[in-house]
Amino acid sequence: MTEEQLKEALVDLYEEFKEETTFEEFADRLDFWVDKDDRILIEARGMKPVEGVKEVGHVDNGVIYAY
Repeated sequence: MTEEQLKEALVDLYEEFKEETTFEEFADRLDFWVDKDDRILIEARGMKPVEGVKEVGHVDNGVIYAY
């Protein structure tokens, strides 16, 4: 998983919230996960969505880190 792939997923999700908040506020303290079908899941920091997913990155203050 690359930072660009994670950013694309985050920007797509942000479209639903852009009238309510800035991107930097929206993209703070989020974790990225990938399920068995390689779908990207985005959750608040510390919230593991379901068993069988793998953490692949996080974002702080709008900066995306992939690992």
